[in-house]
Amino acid sequence: MKVTILSKEVIIPSNATPSNLKTYKLSYIDQQIHHHHIPFILYYSYDASITTISQSKMTTKLKTSLSKTLTHFYPLAGRLTNNQNAIDCTDEGVQFSVARVECNLMTIITTPVIEELKQLVLIGSSSSSSCVEEQQVAIQVNLFDCGGIAVGVSMSHRVADACSFSSFVSHWFAIAKGPESPLTGPGLDSAVLFPPVDSYEYSGRGPPVGNPFKKLVTKRFVFSSLAIKELKHKVVKADTTLVGLNPTRVEVVTALIWKCMATVSSCKDSVAFHVVNFRRKMVPSLKDQQFGNLFQMASAVAHETTDMGYLVGKLRGSFRKIDGEYLKSLIGENGVEIARDNFREIKKYISQKGLGVFRFSSWCRFSVNESDFGWGKPVWISGTDYNNENSIMLMDSSSDDGIEAWVVLSEDKMHKLEQDTELQTFVTF
Repeated sequence: MKVTILSKEVIIPSNATPSNLKTYKLSYIDQQIHHHHIPFILYYSYDASITTISQSKMTTKLKTSLSKTLTHFYPLAGRLTNNQNAIDCTDEGVQFSVARVECNLMTIITTPVIEELKQLVLIGSSSSSSCVEEQQVAIQVNLFDCGGIAVGVSMSHRVADACSFSSFVSHWFAIAKGPESPLTGPGLDSAVLFPPVDSYEYSGRGPPVGNPFKKLVTKRFVFSSLAIKELKHKVVKADTTLVGLNPTRVEVVTALIWKCMATVSSCKDSVAFHVVNFRRKMVPSLKDQQFGNLFQMASAVAHETTDMGYLVGKLRGSFRKIDGEYLKSLIGENGVEIARDNFREIKKYISQKGLGVFRFSSWCRFSVNESDFGWGKPVWISGTDYNNENSIMLMDSSSDDGIEAWVVLSEDKMHKLEQDTELQTFVTF
């Protein structure tokens, strides 16, 4: 796959940010996150029955609507302060590049070479430092010979989680489609609920992301909706206590991958961490458009991993601990230590010898899957290769109710995982 950059420019907000909004405070949860970017790519095939708009006009529409979107999401056009506890909302803008890709878009979708996908984004998950990386968002629009396009979006995890990413993209495509599209502005006051700590030493206390000196491999495992249905049946049949509880697709897919990864890692005891978006769990609940990092890590410890029902029960129990009462304790200055303990727990398990530690996150059911800029919904959404060992990202597949699991492992363990006969029963590669 040959990718050639055709143009680069900086897109600034269509309206200047008012002086009273020039400083955007990060919440104490944001402060826990290391400054690294999460790249995602939205792929659009060319369909003349939906639109006859040219790639050139598509690019212009994306730039114009992005400028308007940044007026509402003005922190994304700013830069982190020197102590990295706030953003100077100076409207410096975001990098916007256009590239030509010399291949057919459907070739990438049907037979993706994951390590090549990083060419479709400006900032990867493990890029080296540059002035572009100082930006909160970077966009690369990729034009394919077949008429299709892929929009690569890289967003700093320091300022936004998956739900915030989805909210930004949803706002962007709604503006692109026109005034008839309903808009809900972002909630940019998360620091009021979770006030920042005025100490640089507090920042970045979460576990670091990736090991640049270790060779890791990212692979995609696809669970069809039928395979997930069969997996649910297998889990309930094996554990009668789950009858009537209807395990979710995320629970059963997580449990199977957890079981198989523990096997290839040769560990009897293991822990599965799962990112839990707590917006709707708050009392009263927060809207999905509340911006920032609004999550906690659920941790499920297993002393044996052969029973799928047992693992599903462990997962469900860990999710339930992050309830309204727990989240109430996070609000205000006194919540800092409780939230800090949540991250400390991850570090404690990572440092424990002989324990398998697996980190899951789910992008399923987010509105980014509906991102129609005026030429149809994406035919596929992907990440790139990641540099975070033993991490698993779950995303909706292009088929109804299927799940793609993007797994990061060392080369030897990945080879063993691909040979796991139970996993092979439920996935395609």
